[in-house]
Amino acid sequence: MPIVPIEEFQATEFDYIVIGGGTAGLTVAARLSEDENVKVGVIEAGGYHSNVPEIDVPGFIGRTIANPTYDWTFLSVPQARAGGTPVLQPRGKGLGGSSLNNFLGMFRPSKEELDALEALGNPGWNWASLLEYMKKAVKPPFQVISLKQKQLSPIKKSFPTVWTSSHALLFDAAEALGIARNSEMGNGSNVGSMSSFSSIDPRTSKRSYAASEYYEPNAGRSNLRVLINAHVCKIILEQTETGLQRASGVELLTGGEKYLVKGIKKDIILSAGTFQTPQLLELSGIGNPTIMQSHGIAPVIELPGVGENLQDHICVRSIYEIDDNVETMDVLSDATELDKHLQLYKEQKGLLSSCPAPAFIFLSGQHLGNDKDLASWEQKASEQVALHVDASKYPTVRKGLQKQYNLQKSWFKNDGLAQAELLQYIGHQPIPSPQPVPGKRYTSLVSALMHPLSRGTVHIGSCDPLAPPVIDPNYFANEADLDLLLHTLLFTVKLVKTHPFADIVRSCVLPGPEILTSYEGGNTDDLRQYVKQTVGPVFHPVGTAAMLPLEDGGVVDSTLKVYGTTNLRVVDASILPLELSCHIQSLAYAIGEKAADILKKE
Repeated sequence: MPIVPIEEFQATEFDYIVIGGGTAGLTVAARLSEDENVKVGVIEAGGYHSNVPEIDVPGFIGRTIANPTYDWTFLSVPQARAGGTPVLQPRGKGLGGSSLNNFLGMFRPSKEELDALEALGNPGWNWASLLEYMKKAVKPPFQVISLKQKQLSPIKKSFPTVWTSSHALLFDAAEALGIARNSEMGNGSNVGSMSSFSSIDPRTSKRSYAASEYYEPNAGRSNLRVLINAHVCKIILEQTETGLQRASGVELLTGGEKYLVKGIKKDIILSAGTFQTPQLLELSGIGNPTIMQSHGIAPVIELPGVGENLQDHICVRSIYEIDDNVETMDVLSDATELDKHLQLYKEQKGLLSSCPAPAFIFLSGQHLGNDKDLASWEQKASEQVALHVDASKYPTVRKGLQKQYNLQKSWFKNDGLAQAELLQYIGHQPIPSPQPVPGKRYTSLVSALMHPLSRGTVHIGSCDPLAPPVIDPNYFANEADLDLLLHTLLFTVKLVKTHPFADIVRSCVLPGPEILTSYEGGNTDDLRQYVKQTVGPVFHPVGTAAMLPLEDGGVVDSTLKVYGTTNLRVVDASILPLELSCHIQSLAYAIGEKAADILKKE
């Protein structure tokens, strides 16, 4: 898969073009090119980041976020119900996509959630099928496989090599509150406390991601070529005799010049991600005609679901000062300690060799509220469709949303399905304010909502392909999300005050002692305001090119083909119609693997 100049790329007759060399994009490209008679081209808007410590070293997770070399640094529109300001929406920039800057978690959704994909009208998209593709993509620790085996699982994962006393104490406190240890993580039920696998190669203690595992081992394939630093402007569509549109080429910008790559023999595969996939569809004339016409783009295919249905896990953070005998990432602020751990990392030891956020607790609805709370959340789910969808304009999108909310309502009382997640980071998370005090030790807890009821949008803001998409997460459009996230934070507060974890806690840094004192006095208003002011994404956006029947507002069918086209596919997390109770990295690889098999069989 050599990286080639534009002239060579443009002169090649490709069977497939993949727009976006990200998590799913590199996966499908590598698998399709296993057939040496098939020529595959990958167009990536970012660069190739090889041997970059900020990417490779597990202990440095988070350092690429908001760095424009590695992150698109998208901002949302101001969030009226959540502080009134724009919110950062990170996305990986470069070969590997968001697998180069995620936080390494390797999870699987619940069986019920994946089976729900099929129930929404997507035959073959279920637990049994996707489990096999997640296994195909990700190699278990210590698995022995012949090097000659063609289906070698590229992505490596490993157990945490750093497990501090604070993790164990947190799990003990959770158990005291009735949260059991989950020893069956990844087998279809994810409620309980667990230590996560991380996408770290146990042989090298380096990040294992799409570029290192799907690109680099295949860089020598002559039938798989990559063009980097090339921004696709639009997909060229031509009407066929059947009235359907055929994707015949792409217009791109690189080095300040526009080029046309055409003559694609089979399929064009759009893998630009949940934010940029709908943007490119609209720039190409596919989507809501009103939106496209307002920016001077002639509609080619009317698909009102494009850019709708945006979902992401949402979260708030807590930071606590803890006893100074607990080892945390805070020691690395000392130059001598940092140098020591850099040397240890060369031996695959020390704090830098492992993911600093390996402890997770997944909570069901019953953990978050009583029967009255559950009934209230169900009612608000029933009201949600009318808040977002004008029935007179988009009856198909409305119908699809109704089916989604019917599922979400049934999940509130399901004690085997997670509604919230707590994540523990060993140290003071790198946030602008407040700053850590040198010499002190901290632990950070992320309280996250798994199935938000609010739906956002992603659309073009102009006809300029270099302009960022207009991202509106629409936080707290449904008040139930605010209530659910508040209840998740309240559980976190209770957990921190529970023995034995409480024994190592010295003080609350965030939300702060004044807010906690107010809460202990029976007032939750300050905590509620804290949630509204500090809410942010967990960087798992889905849904903007939903895989649903056309009559339900879908954008792609179960073969990932865009409705109204003969050969345009979407292969990334934007196809997921519902947010799932997991970090979606494993599933993104599975989407790429399954897409490759779908295309090979046609």
